[in-house]
Amino acid sequence: MFFKLKNNHKLLLTLFLLIAFLLAADKTAAVELGGKLELESSMFYLDSLELSLNARSEVEFFFADYSNFEPRFVVQTALDDSGEAELEIKYLYLRHRRDNKNLTIGRQPVSWSYGALINLLDYGLGIDDLASESRQAGIDGFRYHYSLGRGRSLQLVTSFSKLNIDDWEELGYGARLRLPGAGYDFSIQASYQPISDSENDNLDDNLFRAGMSYKRDIKDLGTYGSLGYFSLEDQDDIMLQFGIDYSWLVGDLRRRQVLLQAEYYRFLRDNLSAAYLTGLEIGGAEELGRDSTAAEGLLAALFDNRDFFLLDLSVQLDHFSKLGFILMGESEDRRTLLGSYYTSELGGGFEIRFDGNLAKDEADDYLYGISSTLSYYF
Repeated sequence: MFFKLKNNHKLLLTLFLLIAFLLAADKTAAVELGGKLELESSMFYLDSLELSLNARSEVEFFFADYSNFEPRFVVQTALDDSGEAELEIKYLYLRHRRDNKNLTIGRQPVSWSYGALINLLDYGLGIDDLASESRQAGIDGFRYHYSLGRGRSLQLVTSFSKLNIDDWEELGYGARLRLPGAGYDFSIQASYQPISDSENDNLDDNLFRAGMSYKRDIKDLGTYGSLGYFSLEDQDDIMLQFGIDYSWLVGDLRRRQVLLQAEYYRFLRDNLSAAYLTGLEIGGAEELGRDSTAAEGLLAALFDNRDFFLLDLSVQLDHFSKLGFILMGESEDRRTLLGSYYTSELGGGFEIRFDGNLAKDEADDYLYGISSTLSYYF
């Protein structure tokens, strides 16, 4: 999903002019380009065979370092098999650093991660290294980060889906207090954001989320979890989540690393579900980047029931290739999804990725899907 300019073009234009002014003020400043090109082909079958071919690109402008300012500008494009093209701004922000605090203004990523593959308490929806892919929540707005020392920090966020400060209902708010200690990491976070339903444009509501998350290592076993309260106008729920991660070495001379990560989610009151939450469009917080193969599998597997589990198993075959498997499911209707993926660096900036998915619904109907992605990094 790409960011849309919508009504925030004035803010983005102002930031672009500020960055241009910094470049003009520094006669020695040099701008370098970097990014990636991707070509993806996929085939899925449920009731009929569907084929698709998509192309994507991402270009980042690297600016010279400034004493207290950090500008960033990234654009991305997409071309689908129907011939429709999109040009979007992924990042355009200016960060001002001073002592133990910083303020970021513009289109920027926001991540409240704590080690979970899926973070439903993030400011948006966070996916961290699920099937070797990640997505971050992002905002158009302001973010203030204050370091309290020893890894502790306070983060405040204000976001908006429309550049209309007079309409306070369009604003979103969030705060996170991180309090790590010896051998553990603990956070408290809360957010309040306007939402709409991707399948119902008339839905107008606000989502309030508050909770805590932790991460702690028990010898070689990593454990983490979260407790969250979710509230809409006419319903609320409490979520419990627990996860583990463990790695070990196998093969000749123990050169291959195996990583196992598993998570379980449960909504205690059976009023909300992960599938419902991922279908909401949260004002001012959208996913940065494209819908990935892992994300498509995720949407197929996050079912409208009170619980679900997932498992991600990966093997680093060598310095250049990785093989992995994911398993998702729920207990009520016993719907499951099994996926596999393989990535390999081909050299010269090229990388190849293959994905395969097999999903079963409550009626024992199956969905098959395979895809391949060729990427070039420059």
